Amino acid sequence: MSVWAILVAAGRGERLGLEHPKAFAKLGEDPLLAEPLRRLEDSDWIDGIVVVAPAGWEEPAILLAEELGCGKANACVAGGATRTDSVRAGLAEVPATALVVLVHDAARPLLSDEVIGRVLAPLSEGWDGAVPGIPVSDTLKRVGPDGGIEETVARDSLYAVQTPQAFVADVFRRAVAGGAEATDCAGLVEAAGGRVKMVEGDPRLMKVTTADDLAKIASWL
Repeated sequence: MSVWAILVAAGRGERLGLEHPKAFAKLGEDPLLAEPLRRLEDSDWIDGIVVVAPAGWEEPAILLAEELGCGKANACVAGGATRTDSVRAGLAEVPATALVVLVHDAARPLLSDEVIGRVLAPLSEGWDGAVPGIPVSDTLKRVGPDGGIEETVARDSLYAVQTPQAFVADVFRRAVAGGAEATDCAGLVEAAGGRVKMVEGDPRLMKVTTADDLAKIASWL
């Protein structure tokens, strides 16, 4: 099946305290964006890549892909005001012949081929999508506006969701066209009535939010 990846790298990254977007923060010797680009390029699962860059940073993203020899990177578009807008812009560049769309956040650079395989497998079993996740280990509290604890939430079936997330292309296109907003792509498919399966995630797929996160991930390279 033809699998196209949308690499979402449009975040501003204010909490990193940088004057440039998060995707161009230094991870080791290279921009953060380089690591997931390399990994998608090297994956036998992936046939094509669309990069969604911060507005005004499309050219640096294209040049980086060329420097890395990423022949699968077929398009680069500017992100939108929200994550859903950015995904929508990237999806518009995915060819109609694609059977599967995989969406990954560049802020989770340590993408493994094993996780890609795990999210793709359920699509051949009749699921509309699949996402990786890690069981929640902390006790969770629901807190009111005044700071008072209102409820202790049972964590037995709760997961922290990661990317990459994979979807049957036709289902995903309809979900994105529906106009809903969600904090992840699975939320769009769920809102449209799609069936999404949770699969085993990877603790190393942590998201870069702060400078400490960046340093920790760099130590794992």
